[in-house]
Amino acid sequence: MKTLVAIPALNEEITVKQVISSVPHKLHGTHVEVLVVDDGSTDSTVAEARDAGAFVISHGRNMGLGTAFRTMLSYAREKGFHFMVTMDADGQFNPEDIPALSRPVIENEADFSTASRFIDPELVPDMPVLKKWGNAKVAKLVSNLANTKIHDATCGFRVYGPKALERMACFSRFTYTQEVLIDIARKGLRIKEIPIEIRGEREHGKSRIASNLWRYAHLSAEAMYSVAHGHSPWRFYGTPAFSLIGIGILLDVFTLSWWFITGMISPFTAFGIGGLFLITFGILLVLFASIADISSANRKMLEEITAMETRRIREKLGN
Repeated sequence: MKTLVAIPALNEEITVKQVISSVPHKLHGTHVEVLVVDDGSTDSTVAEARDAGAFVISHGRNMGLGTAFRTMLSYAREKGFHFMVTMDADGQFNPEDIPALSRPVIENEADFSTASRFIDPELVPDMPVLKKWGNAKVAKLVSNLANTKIHDATCGFRVYGPKALERMACFSRFTYTQEVLIDIARKGLRIKEIPIEIRGEREHGKSRIASNLWRYAHLSAEAMYSVAHGHSPWRFYGTPAFSLIGIGILLDVFTLSWWFITGMISPFTAFGIGGLFLITFGILLVLFASIADISSANRKMLEEITAMETRRIREKLGN
């Protein structure tokens, strides 16, 4: 069996070679290969990565971490890998922790494992208070959307097993960490958080993902909403739709009752107009829910086809 250690990189010439060189060559009986996805670096990141022995795929221009993740995922599927480890090239994650992080997945105790900076209070890294607060809020939101408790939803140090590689999907261009967690959890795959000590801040340069917290929050929320409503369209559209329709009907029934009793709509004219507006808007949401439900069914069918093709490739290359 083969394990792919996949590393997205953007202008990481200082650290990428050391990170690659520290990756173990064998992992719990599996053969390890290293892939670096260069997302438009303008320095010597590509040369350093190749010199360290990694296979490099270069986007040629910056396309975003989410796109880099899809490139890594496609490569792992096309080459028949059983497991995939993702980690950053900036040195925040220690490659020596890969065996501990991957053990439950390779030994089939979980389908997916992720490093957690916050599950063990003694391992919480030093980082700005605002960043720590934001991570806690994101973890709570992801937990609600995924219907499972998550302590650290933004860490990219992860291991994906065969089922996760076959079935997970990612559509965001900006990032993938929260979206993939929700997707994997909603598909019933086994998730395990592993407490690992991680450097709180980069040793060189600044984070390219969280450098603008407001933009990061906006795009992350967009990605989380997209995957969550894709799995449960009636929860996101249907529930508010029927609530609005119900309130609208009550307002209009009250207004009509007043008209039957007094012969006038006044002073409840606004109730009648508001009720019609709520009913109309609720019906529109029902239509949105129906369209999203059809889209969700098509997505699931395509994901099943992808899963079957991934298994076929793995079996063919295994033979």
